[in-house]
Amino acid sequence: MLGKLLIGLSCTWAASAALPCTQAPLLGTPACNTSLPLGARAGYIVSQLTKTEKIGLFSNTAKSVPRLNIDSYQWWSEALHGVGKSPGVSFTPPTPCATSFPQVITTSASFNKSLYHSISTVISTEARAMNNVGHAGLSFWTPNINLIRDPRWGRGHETPGEDPVGTATYAAHFVPGIQEGEDPNHLKASACCKHYYAYDLENWGGVDRHHFNAVISMQDETDTYFPAFHSCVVNGRSKGIMCSYNAVNGTPSCANGRIMNGMARAKWGFDGYITSDCGAVQDINSAHHFADPLNTCKDALEAGMDSDCGSFLNNNLGKSMSANVTPESAVDAALQHLFEMEMRFGFYDPVSEQPYLNYSYKTMVNTPAHQELALEVAQQAMVLLKNDGTFPLSTDSVKTLAVVGPNANATTVMQANYQGVAPYLISPLMGLSKYATTTYAEGCDTNCASTTGFAAATQAAQNADATILVIGISTEQEAEGRDRTSIALPGNQEQLIAEVVAASKGPVMVVVMAGGSVDFTVAKTNPKVKGIMWVGYPGQSGGQAIADVVFGKVNPSGRLPHTQYPKQYLDNLSMFDMNMRPGVNNTGRTYRFYTGTPVYAYGSGISYTTFKYSFVSGNGAISQADLAADCQANNNNGVYSVTAGAKVFGTIAIKVENTGTVAGSDAVLAFSKAPAAGTGGAPIKSLIGFEKVHLAPGASTIVYFPLHSMDLSLSNEQGKREPSVGTWQIAFGPDDALLVPVSVQ
Repeated sequence: MLGKLLIGLSCTWAASAALPCTQAPLLGTPACNTSLPLGARAGYIVSQLTKTEKIGLFSNTAKSVPRLNIDSYQWWSEALHGVGKSPGVSFTPPTPCATSFPQVITTSASFNKSLYHSISTVISTEARAMNNVGHAGLSFWTPNINLIRDPRWGRGHETPGEDPVGTATYAAHFVPGIQEGEDPNHLKASACCKHYYAYDLENWGGVDRHHFNAVISMQDETDTYFPAFHSCVVNGRSKGIMCSYNAVNGTPSCANGRIMNGMARAKWGFDGYITSDCGAVQDINSAHHFADPLNTCKDALEAGMDSDCGSFLNNNLGKSMSANVTPESAVDAALQHLFEMEMRFGFYDPVSEQPYLNYSYKTMVNTPAHQELALEVAQQAMVLLKNDGTFPLSTDSVKTLAVVGPNANATTVMQANYQGVAPYLISPLMGLSKYATTTYAEGCDTNCASTTGFAAATQAAQNADATILVIGISTEQEAEGRDRTSIALPGNQEQLIAEVVAASKGPVMVVVMAGGSVDFTVAKTNPKVKGIMWVGYPGQSGGQAIADVVFGKVNPSGRLPHTQYPKQYLDNLSMFDMNMRPGVNNTGRTYRFYTGTPVYAYGSGISYTTFKYSFVSGNGAISQADLAADCQANNNNGVYSVTAGAKVFGTIAIKVENTGTVAGSDAVLAFSKAPAAGTGGAPIKSLIGFEKVHLAPGASTIVYFPLHSMDLSLSNEQGKREPSVGTWQIAFGPDDALLVPVSVQ
């Protein structure tokens, strides 16, 4: 949705607005009869609209219908990791700020499903309170569940990472927190699964996202690109979907009836509304040249899109209807979906029946509990990658600290994009200054074109008991509309690392603040770098979380949500190549198919304590015929992720024991490895689930992982899942610390 983000309020239907059902002409009509089904109520309103009134409702800035006392409404509000700047949101008194959680890629590194839900619950609570004073809408375009196919993609940090199951799991837990609450009859707010689908290119090689045609195989579609959206709709019960800018195999997503009406609605049971990305309907005509303006209206609406973020339908739909190109039935079907959504929000129901209207910004926005949650998420997401035993530092021995590097005093950088106005931003420098006397030197900015600041950085390191070097990138390098051409550290950052480390008097920790993958091999291989920590973009309390881990107040438990590749990985790999599996000039994408050696693998992360995994039970034989029957049912029904109530074919139980001397949390990751893993199109391994446990020293717990047909089958070239006969391995931990054989026969 690149473009002008209007921070001021724009046509948000506030709780204070007059409800249409309190006065004529709708008072007493089926529209206001709460005992009737939503469809009948919404259908009545649609039947009362004139053609001109209908056309005015198709923009994200839906016009009012004064004749029916229907107010205007702004469908576009953002809440990726907190209520965010957008046309439907106003950060002006009395709501000058909202809780700013870590960017999604960072939250995902926690591998904590309950945190995903807790974050979204807070977001929707603050959103409702802001809506009650007219400062936010109720339709939020979140989450972004495209996965990171290519590390150069500028928006990868908005997503949960590179794994289909990890992303699907995030959607399944995040969406209910946005939508569900104490009132079973109304949405607290609505979520929106975006960007549907195979969207992961901004502007690369002379082609931008508006013009890009993603050519993907059926195999990749079903095992990589569909699972998160299936889970968002089926498990998360999302009431919103956003169709993307790009085309897939020649068809623009917002004109693709196969994926909208055919897949989402008919097979997955989606019953909400579908919005275009902003300008994507225009792209059907002007960028993809798929149809002329009149047929663009018809194609988008008949495919299942309901709302145009933009003005294309406002400008062309009337002409298309008058020319008998777009049938009124397609117009009415879309409006039906939109009015059903407004009824779910409570716009046509008695105030007395809506507890969310009592939510107050005074007591429900930026509360101490919300601030504490933002800190906890950041703490749980810190990923310690290297430690020779030097860390955590002790305040008894470390009195002075050099805090250097381009992100050492980062503030808004920690919010990344789609951010709101945070109540405060604690930089790494601020956080570390609570533990020791600090000397700060930037060295260079994230572009690091100049080395003139290096002398101050090296001098600070020479004089300090320890050095924290915060490197990385920012939205200067990776952002909406901006892909990278390299994953090397920008400019002279490698030189900065070398010089600061060489000059340092005490131990050095390199902190990597970045969303997408960067190659920091220079830090990994330098023996004077005693520790490395990846922190993503850690939100309003990011600096405190970093400091708490450095000094041991918090034991790190995050795991990398994407592969950290060497920069040479991209030497000949085109971003236009959508193939996940290895091929010409393609050594495979994501940990599932990458055949090279990563700098750090997906799921990497260590602790200040140690954990031991041991097998308990559950590795019996499983019938291939039974698996095949379940796979066939899933194939027929368009099932691409494990759903509630899915048939369980066995359960693996493992014991997790804290064998160290301090309490700590462990993200237990389970992967399946097919009998012929890494050959013939089979993934090297695939995540099938994860759980997070907290253990005192010497304590242990049993963790259970159910096995489904999805876990013991592979997508064939026709996109159908089939079980493979032979011995599968269920691997625990990124380094396969425990392997449990499971026989399919």
